Formats: sequence, structure tokens, C-alpha cells
Amino acid sequence: MCEVGCCWRRRRKMSVDPELAGVQVEEVTAAGAVQLGEGPHWIDSEQALYWVDLLAGVLHRLHPASGKHTSTTPPGKKSLGFVVPVFRQPHHFVVGLGLDVALLRWDGETQCAIERVLGSVHATPGSLRFNDGKADPQGRLWAGTMSTAIDKGVDPQPEIGSLYSLEESGVKKHVDYVGISNGLAWRDAIMYYIDSSAGRVDAFDLEPASGQLSGRRCVFDLQKNGVPGVPDGMTIDSVGNLWVACFDGAQVICVDPERGALLRRIPIPAKQVTSVCWGGRLLDELFVTTAAVKAETGKVAAGRLYRVTGLGANGLLNDQVHLPLRQ
Repeated sequence: MCEVGCCWRRRRKMSVDPELAGVQVEEVTAAGAVQLGEGPHWIDSEQALYWVDLLAGVLHRLHPASGKHTSTTPPGKKSLGFVVPVFRQPHHFVVGLGLDVALLRWDGETQCAIERVLGSVHATPGSLRFNDGKADPQGRLWAGTMSTAIDKGVDPQPEIGSLYSLEESGVKKHVDYVGISNGLAWRDAIMYYIDSSAGRVDAFDLEPASGQLSGRRCVFDLQKNGVPGVPDGMTIDSVGNLWVACFDGAQVICVDPERGALLRRIPIPAKQVTSVCWGGRLLDELFVTTAAVKAETGKVAAGRLYRVTGLGANGLLNDQVHLPLRQ
């Protein structure tokens, strides 16, 4: 399926706190609300943003300069947890399809196909699914799982998820007893990680060559700092501050992980804020995905994509997955 339209014509500026002088929050796509927007990823060479509607299993692409929006539904009718482009393989992406990590080819228009499954998590079908995923600076994919019970409106089974990396032999488990695997970010030899159920941002020491993790510690606890909601997706800026989406919190927060300090709060019109990604020519525009699940009746802002400008910060290029040439 492919949908094309000018997605900037219906944008509208959102009011923000007077203390956030110069900051603008805008709805930037007229593609309509999605069930569960997630996994935004900016591809600089295309000047385009990719993101997923996780529960619907739909992949979206937005080219802001032209206002062109397209979407596709990969075959299989599975949840689509994340999308990460493959290094030096145009139109190829590593995606989380249900419990599979797969290589997908999409031309950005109509041609979409799964080329092969790269690895799978062995679990009872329908009990778990992949959630957020990203590539680290070495090109290694990291992705985590969570219970699917919450997708059906019931309390998830606690701590049955895990965090994995993608290796040549398939997926490798690194962290167990995860509730809702979510945000990932890296700086030097540190990996930042969010298990939403824990309500905090953690850090690991990362051995770059092997991917070995050690020294897990909390760098920011939302409840202890008076931040409503739970942490969801996350990105990092050029000076090492973390920008965290707050699900059920209607905001994005900026955190200094070295000091454990809350630096800024950016209000978002939707309550269920799911993830964030830097984009734009200068990587100084923060794209924010949201969800319509759990939204109050009549809240039209839910599930929309937003762009935040005037933050006085910029991000880094998104890392891509390094895979061997096509077999």
C-alpha cells in the first residue's frame, strides 16, 4: 500500500510554555493518526524520516522538503517494532517483525518485500514481540522484546522480555527480566537503555568489539525527579544529553546523564509520547512520534507526528546496521 500527499498543508503551530521562548511544536504530517507511532529514524542522504505504526505493522516515510508521505505494509501481518537502514545497501532495512529480525527491501513507493529472516526469538507465538531497536556506532543492531498482553488491553506478564543484539549467528541475549524494552542511545563506550517498566534510564559500559555489557546503573529516575509518565523512546544530542519521550506524560524531557539532572521539559500536544529522533539538514529538528492507544475520546492530537524546532541543540547522524553483502 502506498499513500502520497502533501503532509505540510495541515500543519498547525502548538502553543508552548512561555518559558520555552523560541521553541515551536508543530504537527508535521497529514497522514493521519496512527495506532502506535514508534521508531523514528532519519536518513540523512535522503533527507527523509522513517517511522512505524507498530501495532498496524505499517512503515511510513516522510520527505519534509517536498511534503511527500508514503507508506507500506510488509507481508506477514505482524507487528512492526522498528526500522533501521542497512549501511551501503540502499532501500534495505532491518526490521522487527513479531519475533523475527528480518531484512526488508522497500523503494519508498510501492515495491516492498522481505528478503530473509536474520534471526528469531523462540517463544510462544503471540506472547512476546520485538519493540524498539537501533544500531550502535559499530553497526550492531540492538533490539528488545516485551509481552504482547498490553496490546490487548490487559496487564503484561512482568519481566518476560529481553534485550538482544544481532550477530552473524542470529540474535544474542544480553539482558533478561525486561518488562518493556525501549529507548537506546550511545556515547563513547556507554550504552543508555530504557526498560519502561522500571521507570528510569540506565547506563551500561559497552565493550565495542564484542558488544559485552557490564556495570549497569541508573542515571535518571523519572518518579524521583517529579516527571509524570514512563520513559519510552530516546535519542542523544551532540553534547551527550539524552532526550526522552514520556509515555502518558505529554512531554519530552532533556536529561544530563552524567549528573542525573533534568534540564528541560518540552510539552507535546499528545499524552502518549513514544519516541524521538533528530532530523533536518542541520540535525536540529526533533521529530516526535505519539500513539492513539489509550488516548482519551476526542483527543485528535493522539497518534500524530510532531516536529520541534528552536531547541538550540542538534543531534548526531543515526547509525545504520552493518550487514555482509547480500547472500
